[in-house]
Order: sequence, then C-alpha cells, then structure tokens
Amino acid sequence: MKTNMILASVAAIYAAFAATASADELPRELAPWFAPQDWERDVDAPIVSLGKPGVFDDMHIFAPAVVLENGRYSMWYCGSRGTRVARIFRLGLATSADGKGFEKYAENPVLAFGDGERSILTPAPLRHPDGSVLREGGKLRMWLSATAFGKSGLHTLHESTSADGIHWAEPSPPLLESVYCPTVLKTDRGYEMWYSDVSRRPWIYRHAVSADGSKWQVDEQPVLQLSQDWEAEVLVYPTVLKVDGAYLMWYGSYDTAVRRQTTAIGFAVSRDGMKWHKHPRNPVLRPDPERPWESNYVGSGCVMRLADGSFRYWYASRKKPPFENLYFAINTARWTGPREMAVLPLPPRKGDIGVFAPANPADDRRGKSLDVLEVIDEHNAVVRAWYAADAVADKRAVGGEPTFVDVWIHGIDTRGLVAGSPARLPHVFRVTGNKQFDTTCGGRSMPALEPVDVERAAHEQR
Repeated sequence: MKTNMILASVAAIYAAFAATASADELPRELAPWFAPQDWERDVDAPIVSLGKPGVFDDMHIFAPAVVLENGRYSMWYCGSRGTRVARIFRLGLATSADGKGFEKYAENPVLAFGDGERSILTPAPLRHPDGSVLREGGKLRMWLSATAFGKSGLHTLHESTSADGIHWAEPSPPLLESVYCPTVLKTDRGYEMWYSDVSRRPWIYRHAVSADGSKWQVDEQPVLQLSQDWEAEVLVYPTVLKVDGAYLMWYGSYDTAVRRQTTAIGFAVSRDGMKWHKHPRNPVLRPDPERPWESNYVGSGCVMRLADGSFRYWYASRKKPPFENLYFAINTARWTGPREMAVLPLPPRKGDIGVFAPANPADDRRGKSLDVLEVIDEHNAVVRAWYAADAVADKRAVGGEPTFVDVWIHGIDTRGLVAGSPARLPHVFRVTGNKQFDTTCGGRSMPALEPVDVERAAHEQR
C-alpha cells in the first residue's frame, strides 16, 4: 500500500517533468508543482451573487480580491448595473468568517470614479509573497485598472489606499497604460507586478518592478504568452504567489473557444517570476456544467495559501448562453497543495522507491548530487550519489559530512551521460537489489536501481 501511494504521488510529477525536459527544462525543485491540481468546489452555491434590482451590482459581478486579517476575510469585488456596452463598475465589499459564506457591506459601493464614466476594475491589494495582506503605514494599498467602456479601449493603472477597507482614497492619476488585471507582491526586489498587456491582441503578460509602487519599470520582453493548445486569444487574470522559493501563477484564457463561450484556469511556475513553465496538464480548473452558475466561464480571481498549507481560489463565473450578465456569480474552490515528491533514501536499500534529491551547487556537496563514474553501455551506467551522512543512522559516518554511495543504474538512456560529469536523472527509481561484477581486484557489489514505470503503476492502482 505504501509503495502504491508513493507511485501515485510521483507518477504525474515525473510525467510532467519528462514532458517538459526536451524543449523547456523544468528545474527539479519546481517539479512538485506539476502534480495534479484537484480543486474541490466545497460550497453548493455561489458565495456572492448579483445584487437585488436597483443596487450597484445587479447585473455584473467579478474580480474578487480576498485578504485575511484578524480572523476575518474581506473581499473586494467589481459590480455593475446596465448592459454590457454601458456598464460602469464600482467596488463592493463583502466579509466572511470562513472564506466561504460572505455578507455584503450594507453601504456598498466603497469606491468609484467621480466622473461617472470610468470603471473600477480588477482590484489587487498589496500582498506578502505568500499572498497574505501587507499594510504599509497602517494602510491597505490597492492597485486597479480602469477604462470607460463604450468610449475608450484604453486601460490604465491606478492606486488607492484605505485604513479600514471601507473608506478609500480617490484613485491616483494613471500610473501606466494598457494595464489590465494586475497582481502585486512586495518581495526582496521591491514591488513586483504581473498584468495583462491589452494594447493589442493576443493579450500577453508583462512583469514590472517598482521601488515605491508608483513609478514602475516594465520589462521589455513579455513573461508569458499563448503557447498551449487550449489557450485562445488572451492571457488574463493572473494571480501570483511566492511559496517555498517558487513563484506560482494561476491564469485565465479562453478554452479553445473560437466564439468565446468558455474559459478555464491554467497554472505556471517559475524560479524568478520571469521565466515561467506552464503545467503540461493545463487547464487545472474548468467550468462545471452541473453547476448552472459556473457552467461556462471561470476566471478573474485570486488565490491565497491558508494556514494548513492548502490553497483557496476565489473566482467569478458565467452561466451558459444566452446571457445578459458578463459575470454572474463569485465562487470558491480549495486545493490541498502538491504532494511531496518521494526522495530516494541514501544509502538505498532493496525495495526503496523515489527520486534523487536535487543538487545544491552552493553547499559544497552538503546537499545531494550525482556524478557519472562510468557509462557501461546504452542502458547501464555507474553513478556516484552524494549525500550528507547521518551519524546517528550510520555509526561509521561523521555527522553532516558529505559522503557518497556508488550505484548501478540499469534501464535508462545513457546517451546524455558523460563520465566525470554531473548526472541529471529525473526518473523515479526502484532499488532492485545488488549488482555483482568483477574488477581487477576481485568482485564488487553495489545497489542496483531501475526506473519505475510510474504511469502504468499508478494506472493499475486506480
């Protein structure tokens, strides 16, 4: 049973790792984020619905931005009356004790442009890298995009601040142009922003940095663009976190939709926030035809990592055509997070299963790494695996000092291996026993490893 669980947990990770290895190398430390994302819709109805006739959000609601402070969730969202052409969005507020059952603020809306023309769109509160809210000087900072639907296609970036989340300062003058759906983190680089560049189609993602959150320097090259078969026409609504040293992005696109009838959510991961690797099994979240309020569109939301390590997504949705509401409801779903990749114990014993832990070039071999000792033939090689010895487990070892074990690996393609060079072996291995062979000084024995057919094993377990 334990073996089957390990196989199931690493099968999809290895398959994803192998799928990207030839064209766009995925760093090993990012591979766990390519595990399947099984988002659970754990509510049976929308968590925020259209307002009653006559109120500010009686026709369209979308773009929830959620933060958690002092045990309460606050959600700012965009709501509008009117037709799709004449809509003007203003900012609403709803609060919750559990992130699932929200109550709208009685005196909504809490922010609007005073000209009666421009819309408040896609609010983005300032966050710590992990997605938790970050106040500065006791105040919330929020960036948003704006446009005047029906009059101008130009989208501009603005900022506002608030001490209580209810009373917001008048939006700033435009900070950037052609900016839609920003997401902002404060990292060791300063303020980092990712957004959709809507200056022309197809929409792409750009990255910008700032020392103060007001004056932005936009990278010359886009950081993400259309590249997977399911994506169509736009990349939109990014939400970015930085967890355990990895930048995580959930994003939206039309889902192979020539007539723009469906959207879905994709996922990408990055070491630096600029070079991204898309999940090969995208999209990770699609509309659910069994839930009429989110049967066709999902998107325009945010993700937060919760205290238990799980992730919660708040997103907007649309029902199937014909419809008058561009977005019809706000919903939520939960993902437990990536399964841990099983690391092969060193020194290995018969029956062990796992992957070699990644090397850490900065640790003078105190992390684990692999060296090729000899390439035997096209399917066999001898590899030296370095690891930090545990003096408690191995009485002969000096605790914490780097040591190694030599292993015989059978059943791999050795054409990319060179004796005397580091080895890169993304496979999941099983220790089958010991390999016996002759040397000029007599017989030698070392652990024998073979790659596991993880896809087949996981399929058999299912």
